[in-house]
Amino acid sequence: MKKDQIQALPPLSVTLSLEEYQGLLDRLRLSEQKDLEYVQTIRAKEQEILDKKQEILAKEQEIYEKKQEAFESKLELIEAQEEIDRLRWKLLCLNRFCWGSSSEKRRLPLDPSQLSICFVQSPQNVNIEQEKQKEQKEIEKDKEYSRFRKSFKEKKISHARKPIPSELPRISKVLEPSVDLSGAIRMGEEVTERYAVQPRKLYVEQLVRPRYKLPDGSIVIAPLPTMAYPRSNASESALTHIAVSKYADHLPLNRQIEIFSREGVHLSASTVSNWMTATAQCIEPIYNELRETLKASRYVQADETPHKVLESEKPGSLHQGYMWVFYLPHCKSPYIEYHPGRSSSALGTLLSGKTEIVQSDGYAVYDVFDKLEGKMHLCCWAHVRRKFVEAESYDPPSARYVLDEIGKLYAVEDEIRKKELTNDQAINLRKENAYPIIKGLEVWTTENLLKTPPDSPLDKAIRYMYTRFEQLSHYVNDAELAIDNNAVERAIRPITLSRKNCLFSGSHDAAHTAAIFFSLLGACKENNV
Repeated sequence: MKKDQIQALPPLSVTLSLEEYQGLLDRLRLSEQKDLEYVQTIRAKEQEILDKKQEILAKEQEIYEKKQEAFESKLELIEAQEEIDRLRWKLLCLNRFCWGSSSEKRRLPLDPSQLSICFVQSPQNVNIEQEKQKEQKEIEKDKEYSRFRKSFKEKKISHARKPIPSELPRISKVLEPSVDLSGAIRMGEEVTERYAVQPRKLYVEQLVRPRYKLPDGSIVIAPLPTMAYPRSNASESALTHIAVSKYADHLPLNRQIEIFSREGVHLSASTVSNWMTATAQCIEPIYNELRETLKASRYVQADETPHKVLESEKPGSLHQGYMWVFYLPHCKSPYIEYHPGRSSSALGTLLSGKTEIVQSDGYAVYDVFDKLEGKMHLCCWAHVRRKFVEAESYDPPSARYVLDEIGKLYAVEDEIRKKELTNDQAINLRKENAYPIIKGLEVWTTENLLKTPPDSPLDKAIRYMYTRFEQLSHYVNDAELAIDNNAVERAIRPITLSRKNCLFSGSHDAAHTAAIFFSLLGACKENNV
């Protein structure tokens, strides 16, 4: 009993004795003691429960930490596996680059009905064992196809030598028997033809101009013909030979100088370089006319490639410039400009002209044409195909599906070329056969965009295609537009080969000179001049 309760008791009766009153107090004290013990017991139980809860919380914290460690370990394993997959993919790409086929074309079945139209499973749902079995079957099919092709060639294709062209001059060399031919009668002859090469002949051209005195006493002499470089002792044929050897056959000037030295003619590098600069200045009006043709063209294909230039202000250092290559499909001619950078300022020639459609890769600089009224940016399916070829070793089923679908798009273009269809017929065929394939790829891309591991080769390929479907589809509605940018890629190839042999240009002016020669020689090559 509590103290306030004790105070609330009624006053003691006078009839209680002292002993009874003392006993009552003892009972009250005992009850209070028991209540105190009960409270202490309750508090002890509460403390015990609290300790148990603390212990449970500690156990839960320990479990949480272990789960966190397990999660981090699993995350590390996933990251390690992704890194392994990336390295394996890079190794496969390197092996393919070194030893594999450089062609991105894919073999389609002979029967069009065998073309698959179903979507492949997403990467997460692919059964690895099944895919391995499928890959093994594909390998066996390829081997069988190779054996068939080999036997077909052995049966159908003759290995006889091609005849030597009749237009080549013949120089006969008669071989007589080493016996006494007295009284012998010639019965005929056997002729064996072989290719022979006569080393180039270096000679000096003399321009002889007789001087005459006329009856009236005046003296006349024929004027000199127009010369590419009047102050030099190099003829037009020599300048042409050096230019073609450097910019078409990719033979650097220093090697040509060594060849001249073996023939007894010693030239300095600066002299030959000045010859090329003067020659470029002579043909620059043709180059300028080609630029005006570019500005007047409705449809142009474009790309750019690196071109290093020696820095005059920083001896020994190289500046990364770019050759901007523009191809004119209607006249089959490339036009190449050198620019120190890769910014949109290099597109000034196109933007200042009447060009309406520009086809290129996915470089963001070209997107400016989508933002201008009356202009359109067209993308290239060959670049999309290249992305999925790179991703094929990472995720074969998904990449092969897209590559097969792109192969069907190219099959439509082959049919247009083989049948020589008119523009209207080509547009109708593209709308009927090509556009449904593009729409199917768009659906597949949308479904698999978020299912693919981020930053994986397949993810990069899918995003590259997904963000450019509109630019990839424009060609369907215009027969003059190409499915890809391969024509400008061919125009870039001589620049790439020259870069491997010549490494860099000596100055920005020399790079401009190279652009002139690459343009005009490329136009001659495209038009079989």
